[in-house]
Amino acid sequence: MKIAVYSTKQYDKKYLQHVNDAYGFELEFFDFLLTEKTAKTANGCEAVCIFVNDDGSRPVLEELKAHGVKYIALRCAGFNNVDLDAAKELGLRVVRVPAYSPEAVAEHAIGMMMSLNRRIHRAYQRTRDANFSLEGLTGFTMHGKTAGVIGTGKIGVAALRILKGFVCVCWHLIPTQAPPRWIWAWSMSILKPCTGSLTLFPCTAR
Repeated sequence: MKIAVYSTKQYDKKYLQHVNDAYGFELEFFDFLLTEKTAKTANGCEAVCIFVNDDGSRPVLEELKAHGVKYIALRCAGFNNVDLDAAKELGLRVVRVPAYSPEAVAEHAIGMMMSLNRRIHRAYQRTRDANFSLEGLTGFTMHGKTAGVIGTGKIGVAALRILKGFVCVCWHLIPTQAPPRWIWAWSMSILKPCTGSLTLFPCTAR
């Protein structure tokens, strides 16, 4: 099967080619967006692989259909950029990424929290100018601080797991589901009574 891959960066090529070693598809990479004007580049391909900014509107899908495309594969969880009704009418099958890694989202959120706490972004700018002063850059120790996580879905639980590693006192706010017992997080169904006692307030979402 020949697949046209749009909006590709070098990291896309690296990982897609690595995974494709087990399948042997013929991948044709394009660094530009899929649009009504560029859809003709999918000529001879059975499938196209698109990302969040690619155009999956009816005119584009009709153009793809005319060039022999049968499948639309999104390498993202969202599919708002694809006209699903048009795809169904045209007989095009649409697939997407079922979910993002909850650990990846949680780690990114905690990483940003650590950057804000230790003023890493400001320290980086200073040291580039050979200014090694700590004035205004001091943060606080995470150990023993109280943290509140909104929601205890997969991402929230992953964030709680990381925070417990810092030996933080954890609250899960507005619980969407009961966290595993090992979390040992205090539950609070409303925000106002407890936000005054929180030192850390990570909000994870996807």
